[in-house]
Amino acid sequence: MRLISFIEDPEVIKKILKHLGLWLLKPKPPPRANGPPVGHHIDYADTQFPSYDDYNVDPEYPIDTYVL
Repeated sequence: MRLISFIEDPEVIKKILKHLGLWLLKPKPPPRANGPPVGHHIDYADTQFPSYDDYNVDPEYPIDTYVL
């Protein structure tokens, strides 16, 4: 490719950019950080594991009815 000429007149540049819809561009939003939310706390204690009560089985039915 060979360069033939430059457009140097500001009014011509403005007219071309307006025609293409590129004269007034919206500003880009500021970048967002991808860190964890502020105030978020991760609890690594054993209390996060389900307790025996979470798996409480109805005493009227044998365990075989729950296991396939």
